[in-house]
Amino acid sequence: MVRTSLWEDPEGFGSKVAAGAGAEHAAFLQQIPEAFDITTGRITEPEEVAALIAFLLSDVAGNITGADHIIDGGAIKTL
Repeated sequence: MVRTSLWEDPEGFGSKVAAGAGAEHAAFLQQIPEAFDITTGRITEPEEVAALIAFLLSDVAGNITGADHIIDGGAIKTL
């Protein structure tokens, strides 16, 4: 999950998910990090995704190919 209008807009998808869970929208957003066991305890910010994209587009990342980059605050636990 990335903090965008998809989740933040009171009329958007996040509000519909909250309603389906029987929760108030703002309270639902605050509970997401704990509910999804996000290690960092917060939702990913759009700037964090943009920073990775900028890095991958830079010459510094010129030899990176075929890699997965997960920006989820540790929601997906891997070994």
